[in-house]
Amino acid sequence: MFRWFVAPSRGTVEVTGAAFGLLGVLGAWHCKPSYIQWFNGWQMMRMAAWLFMYYVDIPLVLHCEGWVDAVEAMTQKYGWNDILYQVAMSGHCSNDRNKFFVQSTLTFMVFSYIVLATSRYQDVLSRVPKHLLRVPKDLSTGIYYAHSMGERSYINGTYGATDDQILHDKPPCYEQA
Repeated sequence: MFRWFVAPSRGTVEVTGAAFGLLGVLGAWHCKPSYIQWFNGWQMMRMAAWLFMYYVDIPLVLHCEGWVDAVEAMTQKYGWNDILYQVAMSGHCSNDRNKFFVQSTLTFMVFSYIVLATSRYQDVLSRVPKHLLRVPKDLSTGIYYAHSMGERSYINGTYGATDDQILHDKPPCYEQA
């Protein structure tokens, strides 16, 4: 964050992280894929802010020594930057450059892994397990059909008969009389 306009963009993303982090915690706690999706969207915005920071700050860090030799040329090219001027005047350009690249690259890799892991978790939450049988609630499949032994059709002897047989035949209780 060596340029003044990078700090507000990263700062905005980091401040909103409190709300989206809470949303991610609630999504993980209650297994809500939509909450996880919003949280992961915020993480991707954070990654975009970091990429913007790289785009702006890498040329500054690579030309840090120029702040010692050609202050006017560096000011015209990049604008005044007090942080890099102090680093260059103290002679820590190579040390700070190495710290910047190593630490920011490791942080970016951790953020990338978190985005990947959150995406995988979101996929797991949105899938329907294969072991769950999707049976229609209102319709029976017709495989099993049960009758009570106290039903009128069992008592009348028409148990298991089709409707056509029942309409054309007399019930058994009338045949004996």
